[in-house]
Amino acid sequence: MFVLMAVSACGGNAERDKSAADIAEAVRDLQGAMKDETAAVKAGDARDEVENVQLVARVELKELAKLAQRAPVETQDFADAAEGWAQAVLTSRTAVLERVDEGTSTAAFTNVRLATKAMDAEAAELSIDPWLKLDQY
Repeated sequence: MFVLMAVSACGGNAERDKSAADIAEAVRDLQGAMKDETAAVKAGDARDEVENVQLVARVELKELAKLAQRAPVETQDFADAAEGWAQAVLTSRTAVLERVDEGTSTAAFTNVRLATKAMDAEAAELSIDPWLKLDQY
């Protein structure tokens, strides 16, 4: 909800505002699954939640790809960054579930952090509050 208000507050174009809000909603859906996963990791039983994040990432990646194809110029970079982030999340969870070597898994999770930073930078360009603060990357 706060993202939609922030997007609307930047004024102007209804198409841009709708595009940014739709992208942000897909991001929030995947982040919700990731929060559940984090809680499960802390509880010591995360496999089901990792599988859920993988499934949600797959669904949201398809949605974000569609949104990126239709995005107006003003939100294109944000859409592309969000799509790249969802792909990075999917890749990292697949690495965990397939039990790849530690180096590959570490690289996959590092890529998620970098993709999150890129996505947040693009969100900030649209006056959307970033999901993480700089000290959280």
